[in-house]
Amino acid sequence: MWLVDGCPLAGVTDVNEIVAMPKQTLTDRALHENLPEWGVLVLESHHSPQFTMEWREHSFLKLVYVLRGRGVLEFQDRVHHFESGDLVIVPPMTANRITDAPDAASSLYVCCIDPSLFAFDDGLISRLRRGLVSGNPHFSNRVATQLRRMRHHQVSGDLTRPISMVASALRIVEWVMQLGQSTAGANVSRGRRSNDRAIIEDYVARLSTEFYEASTIDAAAASLGLSRRAFTKLFQEVTGSTWLTHVRRLAINHAKHQLAQTNLSIASVAFECGFNDLSTFYRQFKSQVGVSPKSYRQSIAAD
Repeated sequence: MWLVDGCPLAGVTDVNEIVAMPKQTLTDRALHENLPEWGVLVLESHHSPQFTMEWREHSFLKLVYVLRGRGVLEFQDRVHHFESGDLVIVPPMTANRITDAPDAASSLYVCCIDPSLFAFDDGLISRLRRGLVSGNPHFSNRVATQLRRMRHHQVSGDLTRPISMVASALRIVEWVMQLGQSTAGANVSRGRRSNDRAIIEDYVARLSTEFYEASTIDAAAASLGLSRRAFTKLFQEVTGSTWLTHVRRLAINHAKHQLAQTNLSIASVAFECGFNDLSTFYRQFKSQVGVSPKSYRQSIAAD
C-alpha cells in the first residue's frame, strides 16, 4: 500500500498513479483582489496564525465562504462571527476586515463578482442581505462544491472559462436568494407539498446532473424536509437502490466518461465527481469497473 504524506492510499498499486496533493501556502495578509475582464474571481486564502487585515473597501460584491477556522468579519457598524461552513456577504463599497480567532486561523474561499454582471436587475444586490447567511448542510455543501469547481476552472485555460465562471457565480447568488425566500418554506406544512414520492422523484432526476453536490443522506433528507427514514424508504422505492449506491454509481459513470473523453488528471476527475479523497475514488472506481482509473483510461486509448 502506498503512502502519501504518511497516509495510506488504498487501492493504488502503481506509484505512477499517485498525484501529489498541492501544499497549502499560508498568508499573513489579505490577498489582492484583481478581477479578470469577465468580472468573476475566486481566491483561496489560507491564513497563518499571524494573519492581519486592514480595513478594505471594494467596488465588487464579495462572498466569503469559510472552509475551516473561526473568527469575525467586521463591518463598521456590526460584527459577524463565522465558523466552518458559513457564508458571509460583503456588498460593494462596504468597509470590512477579517480577524481570526487566536486558536483557529481560517481558510476561506473568496468569490468576487463585478456588479456590472447584475445590470439586468438594478435592485438585485440591494436585496442581498449583508453579513452571515444562515443556511443548512445541503446549502453549505452546494456552495463549497461550486466554489471548488470554479477554482479549478479558473486556472484551466479552457475557452469556456469566462462564461463558466460567470454562470457559476450567478448560480451561487441565486441559491442565496432562494434560501432567503424559502427559509419559511422549509417548514411549510406537508399538506401544501404535492406528495413525498413526487419530491423524491424530482430529487432523483436532479441527481443525474448534480450528483457531485451530494454530501450525506441526512443532508439530502433535510434539504427536502423529509425524515431520514421516509427519505430512505422512498428513495429505495424510486431507484431500487440505496442513496449512497446510487450517488456513487452516477459519480463513477461520469468519471468513466471524463477519463475516456478528456485529458484531465485522475485527481481532477475525482474532484469533479465529488470525491474529496483519492483513495475513496480509486476504491469505488475499481469496485464498480474492475480496474483502476489509469488502467481504464489506457484500455480506452488502446481501442
